[in-house]
Amino acid sequence: MKELLKSAKDFKIIPSNFKSSGALNIIDITDEEIKAELNLIVDTEVNDYSVGSNVEIFGVNSLGLIYFETKVVARDDFKITLAMTPDYSMIQRREYSRVNLNQGNIIFKDISQDVTLKIEDISAGGVKLILSQPLELDKYYDIEIKLSSNMSIDCALSPIRIKEVEYDGNVAYLISGKFVDLENADRIVLVQYAFKVKMEEQNKENN
Repeated sequence: MKELLKSAKDFKIIPSNFKSSGALNIIDITDEEIKAELNLIVDTEVNDYSVGSNVEIFGVNSLGLIYFETKVVARDDFKITLAMTPDYSMIQRREYSRVNLNQGNIIFKDISQDVTLKIEDISAGGVKLILSQPLELDKYYDIEIKLSSNMSIDCALSPIRIKEVEYDGNVAYLISGKFVDLENADRIVLVQYAFKVKMEEQNKENN
């Protein structure tokens, strides 16, 4: 595990309150502990990293996404010490890049009616969906991504590909778009969401 962490970069840390998510700069790794510094969070958010609390860690190496859960064992302001764990999951890039939105939805705030017919897939970078009306290429649309009944993300969507398709016997539009103005914490939430959906799918296949 220690060597695996040394080969990774771009670590993200997620406490129980996901809105306080941020980046993690690893300073030192031993067989028992991970010493690091919290980045991209503000003073009021650091309190969500209390000693004994559970956190989730994501990192990226040449193979894909490393994920593990651990505990905070010490903290001094933004300096933090985490317990080392032998348990981790490794998901290759092609496996976690895009997943289904399940029970969620995407709402276009600047369109008066609900135009989303179907969400094909979603990732931390963008979404593919079928709409009842076309959008304009390279224009920004304010959207709300509802991941669940109590979790939503606000950002903009910029369409990059539009294709006319048939949906339920009617003309519809397949839109591929990228997220714009997505907060760092919200992007982490989407990565976390995609990872958990993929793990659930793998668990179903194995049972």
